[in-house]
Amino acid sequence: MTNSAHTWLLLAVLLSPALASAETSRVSPTRSKHFAADSLRGTLARDHASRLVHFRGAQDRTYVAYLDHYHDVMVACYDHDQGDWLGPVRVDCAPIRDGHAAPAIFVDSKGFLHTFSARGAIRHCRSKRPEDITEWESAQLIGPQDKSLTYTYPVETPQGDLLLFYRLGGAGGNSPLVVSRSSDRSATWASPRILVDYGMNHGSGSVKIGDAVYDAQTARVHLVIKERDNTGPGVKWRAHYCQYDPAADSVFALNGANLGKTASREALGKNDCLLPAAADMALAGGRVYLLMRPKGWILGKIEDGRLAQRDLPTLQDAAQAILCIPAKDDWRIYGYRKCEPTTPYPTQGNLLIWRSRDEGATWDQGQVLVDNAALDHGLLGLNLVRRPPTMQKSPETTGPMILFQEAFGMSYGRELRGPDGSTFSDMQLRFNKKLYALNAEHAFVTRGTPFTFSGYSDGRDGPPAGQAPGPRASFQLR
Repeated sequence: MTNSAHTWLLLAVLLSPALASAETSRVSPTRSKHFAADSLRGTLARDHASRLVHFRGAQDRTYVAYLDHYHDVMVACYDHDQGDWLGPVRVDCAPIRDGHAAPAIFVDSKGFLHTFSARGAIRHCRSKRPEDITEWESAQLIGPQDKSLTYTYPVETPQGDLLLFYRLGGAGGNSPLVVSRSSDRSATWASPRILVDYGMNHGSGSVKIGDAVYDAQTARVHLVIKERDNTGPGVKWRAHYCQYDPAADSVFALNGANLGKTASREALGKNDCLLPAAADMALAGGRVYLLMRPKGWILGKIEDGRLAQRDLPTLQDAAQAILCIPAKDDWRIYGYRKCEPTTPYPTQGNLLIWRSRDEGATWDQGQVLVDNAALDHGLLGLNLVRRPPTMQKSPETTGPMILFQEAFGMSYGRELRGPDGSTFSDMQLRFNKKLYALNAEHAFVTRGTPFTFSGYSDGRDGPPAGQAPGPRASFQLR
């Protein structure tokens, strides 16, 4: 590593309070205090469930879950009344060292916090007391332990049943969409029930969950899913929209047809569930809106069993966009737009917001919120705050509203090899693993806690400051 790159990395970790005082809605994140600087790569991947939920009970708090470099599930919260952060607290150890294991966080209607970390059997943890992150019950396993389970999405029905949607299996073979239900507030969970199947009778396939939101008006869960067709040769992708009725325990198509307890690929196709592309979902005024990019960005609206589409020309150069509708006259899209690459990042992007004041009919040209955020080949995502138990997007006026992450991409190559010959992936445990939080005014909500590497989970000491961790650590459940 060159001396200049080495120096920059140290400066990115040891952040200056003087620079942090200059935070505005348009400022490089490397000049601002981070929310957390020990998060694993992929923690905020866009095709994973929410890491950020706001719950107003006895306390008014926003809760955040992430993985640290020890492979531990961490939870922190922002107290809106105090205007300060509490935690983080170590909750559990994730099943594997992988972004897929990043924890989904949920707060039930009684105020108990839940984390769900998956890739293998799902590890579920619940707080011992409502609205209290300090103590947690021992982890329990959900689902079969002989399969790779991923993409956990929790919601709660008005009757108090907890529903956990996830993929039963890995990327290859037949890995259907399933739901597990708990009728005793997570003390026990029913075996997974298949909702969308790509079994041998239909051609093998696997599902990725894009979003799952409970709609109190219809008493159904809206589901956006992405299907990988594994029948070969080659891999084909499709996207679908459907609904799940917890009371009837049935799947319903976009056109309203009852597809029974389990829907097939063919049934989804015959009943207009096929989408032009994978979608980000928002609910407003009793309707479902879908932000999609088959080639150029489009906005879809589901109404009367049909999908209407509208082009979004001002977004055509955007990436990783997400849709949010806080009010009738305030529609928002957040996303990245590429900018000139500058050292030390190989890829750069500005974080922007596009707004519409006429219910999505027209959109402005976009306003830059953060300059030069590092992009990481699609694994660097944005998370908007959710409101449990329905898990709809819910921007707040104070506290964290949006999370984003900086991480070096694999394309950066040999320049990041350490003096001890450690690989690039090992370097990711040490350098530039920072999360940032913005509030509804798009100002940084910081903790100001510098990152220090204090050792591996297997007991080895950490490296001297500024050096790579060395050979890959053997991460163990503990």
